[in-house]
Amino acid sequence: MVISFLDLPNNFSIAIVDNFYSEAELKEIKDELKLLSAVAELKVFVNKPAKDEEDSPKQKSNSFFLDSLYNNKRDLSKILTFNRKLFSSKLQAKLIEKNLFYEHIFHSDFDTTLLNFYGPTDYYKPHRDTSCFTALTFFKLEEFSGGNLIFPEYEIEIEAVENRLVIFPGFVLHGSEEVTKGIRVSMAQFINYRAGD
Repeated sequence: MVISFLDLPNNFSIAIVDNFYSEAELKEIKDELKLLSAVAELKVFVNKPAKDEEDSPKQKSNSFFLDSLYNNKRDLSKILTFNRKLFSSKLQAKLIEKNLFYEHIFHSDFDTTLLNFYGPTDYYKPHRDTSCFTALTFFKLEEFSGGNLIFPEYEIEIEAVENRLVIFPGFVLHGSEEVTKGIRVSMAQFINYRAGD
């Protein structure tokens, strides 16, 4: 696991963690993603994407919340089990050393996991999430090109590399460039606090 940071104005930063999952974890995650790609094609648990000013979807991809598919039974999914690694004390120490704001991740009490399957010509226009933090991890089902993560307000582009985790405040404008070939999967963990608690 290799961590680097891109500094933003106002003391915020974007954390980039390469090789986040072990080889064994990555293999099991990808095996499950291959099975779930069929679910994505069926569009049974479709996520309704945000719309732009012209009422057109901001997103062109197949996506669904993994929590809904497994009826919030996390232990049924290797992905939902392994992605708890985001809350590990090892990562916590490195993030908080950089910026105390990351402490929110480890005090949050609610998160959801969205899978996005991007094929050729798929994209996600720039948007803001309603999460305190968003943690995106990239995977490939086959070799792909394009589909990089962009932060247009800061002219930042982060290459979509397999097993790369990117953590940023959800309110920062971000999007996914068009995938030009192959299949890229992103796992978005939206980290929040329960309303009213």
